[in-house]
Amino acid sequence: MVKAALLMVVYAAAMVAIGSVAFMLAPSGGKAATALIIPAVCGALMLLCAGLTAKGIMSAKAGKGTGRPGMIGIHLGLLLPALFAAAFIGRALPATTAFLDAKQTLAGGSIAENAAAVALDQSATGGKKAEALSKDYLIASLWSLSFLSIFACVALVSHRPKMVKAPKPEPAA
Repeated sequence: MVKAALLMVVYAAAMVAIGSVAFMLAPSGGKAATALIIPAVCGALMLLCAGLTAKGIMSAKAGKGTGRPGMIGIHLGLLLPALFAAAFIGRALPATTAFLDAKQTLAGGSIAENAAAVALDQSATGGKKAEALSKDYLIASLWSLSFLSIFACVALVSHRPKMVKAPKPEPAA
C-alpha cells in the first residue's frame, strides 16, 4: 500500500513539473497559465488520493482495517490516471492535427512565401494556422502528460494494494 501512495505522489510531482515546463516554454500571448493550472489541479487531486491512501495505511497498521477513506483514496488513485490520460489524449489529438496541417501548408516554401502564407492566413482565417504553429510547446506537454498518465495507471494497477478488512469483534459471552 505504501508503494501505491508513493507512486501517486511521484505522479503528481511529475505532472506539475511538466506543467511548469510548458508554462515556461509558452510564447507571449499564449494561454500559459492553463498549461500550468490543469496539471497542478490534477496533481492536487492525486495528492489527495495519496493522503487518503496513507490514512488507510495507518488504519491498517493499527489493526482497524483499511477503512473508508483509505478505500476511497486507493480506488480514486487507480481511476484518476486513466481519466487524465483520456482527457489529455482528447486534447492532444486536435492540437496535433492543427499543428501538422499548418506545418504542411508552409512546407517546401521559401521564407518569403511562408511569410506571405502566414500573412494571408492572418487576414483570411484570423491567424488560426499561425496560432497552431506556435503551440508546439502545448502538443509536447499534452503528449507527455498523456504517456505519463498511462504509465502511472499501469504502475498503480500493478502495485495496487491489498485491502485489509477490520477484524470482526468477538461476541461477548
